[in-house]
Amino acid sequence: MHASDVVTDGPPPLGGLSDAEVLSFCVDDERERRRTEGLIIHGLIELERRKLYTADGYRDLATWGQGAYRWQPEVARARRNLAKLAITCPQVIEQLLTGRLGVDQAHLIGRAFRWPRVGIYVPMFIDEILEYARALSYAEFAIQLREWRSLVDQDGPDPERAHRDRAATLAFTDHEFRFVVTGPNIDGVVFKELLVAYEQDEFEADWAACVAEWGDEARPDLMPRSAHQRRYDAFIRLLSHVGRPVDTSDPDEAEPDDSDAERASGGPDESAAESNSSARTAEPGTSSCGADRPHRDPVQLVTNIVIDWRTYRHELDRVMGLAAPHDLRSPFGPDRGFSHTLDGIHIDPRDAVLASLYGKMRLVVTDDDGLPIQMTSASRLFTGRMRDAVLMTAIRCTHTGCDRGSTDCQIDHTVPWSEGGRTCVCNGNPGCRHHNLWRHLTGARVSRRRNGTWVTFRADGTEVAPPL
Repeated sequence: MHASDVVTDGPPPLGGLSDAEVLSFCVDDERERRRTEGLIIHGLIELERRKLYTADGYRDLATWGQGAYRWQPEVARARRNLAKLAITCPQVIEQLLTGRLGVDQAHLIGRAFRWPRVGIYVPMFIDEILEYARALSYAEFAIQLREWRSLVDQDGPDPERAHRDRAATLAFTDHEFRFVVTGPNIDGVVFKELLVAYEQDEFEADWAACVAEWGDEARPDLMPRSAHQRRYDAFIRLLSHVGRPVDTSDPDEAEPDDSDAERASGGPDESAAESNSSARTAEPGTSSCGADRPHRDPVQLVTNIVIDWRTYRHELDRVMGLAAPHDLRSPFGPDRGFSHTLDGIHIDPRDAVLASLYGKMRLVVTDDDGLPIQMTSASRLFTGRMRDAVLMTAIRCTHTGCDRGSTDCQIDHTVPWSEGGRTCVCNGNPGCRHHNLWRHLTGARVSRRRNGTWVTFRADGTEVAPPL
């Protein structure tokens, strides 16, 4: 028999299917992937109980999977962790087999179960963890789970280590230099916001040059520098401004109106430019560090830290030397513990408390519904407080699956102004420019559920990307 005589079943033809049938086909495939993973873990549980892998010299399930099935080490460890969790929490297997739990989310929960000092608490909250694994995007689910780990693990790594081990190294080769800085997140977020302001200057300069050269045919991939080059040039420009006179007046005294006006946009969505990997290198001496443009005024910015009132009170007690037992609230939900920037970068609660006491940053305390109830004054402000308060209700664009950080978003009325919607925190939501425009063009709406998650509905009332 020749190879050409062997009949194999190929993938089913999809060209003749309707749009709805193609979408249904993809959903069924995803459910089957989840079921298959559940069956694999189901088998590994029995294999673990019988310790069958020891007969061939393997130490555990992970090394057996690497040897017997040629799994990648990361996949092998993830399945081993998940099998160990499923022995204690069989509902994980049930949700995989029924297609309600994603494979990636399941592996992340399994890894959380193995976290030192924290994993022992995962079974305590497993039902809530599984609920939010379905409701949240993977990125937001991972952020909230990791933040829970940081808040619960009070007896783990020394929280002061990031401060003690702060370091900066500068090295040179024949033609290049490398500057590496390591320090606590609370310093990093200040630097990030400052660098973003200068990056925006570089982006606008590139876009203006692109439009001047290409006119209506201008697009991000024709811009003269890549996103990485612009970031480097922004950093050099930032350094060149060190030592310039800074206005020491308190902008709080003349703070802008509390409005939710959308952020002005001066060019195409920057996400398109960030994905540009073939942008041409700028010629030597031509805007390599913005030297041909005038110095900008000193950047006026504020760093916001959002913390729930229970975490703030708990950490304040610790700072004051009072007894403070572990805070074992659920990792998810509006009353969960958190301490982070608007974009979800975790800030050690001790740093947040000290920052509020010294007045270096704006600290926003939220209630059990996740809404701001108290806001400290800051030494420098650049936008109205109402806009910032709305940004604090979500760390990402509220469209399901969008990873655009809230600080890069516009503010949209949840109930449109034209329909009587009020301009207040409870009627606002962060949305990236693309999804805000899409909502207005299609008549889609967003809504915040009681559990703190956001959902998008099409104009016909059906939900966008509901859990499977």
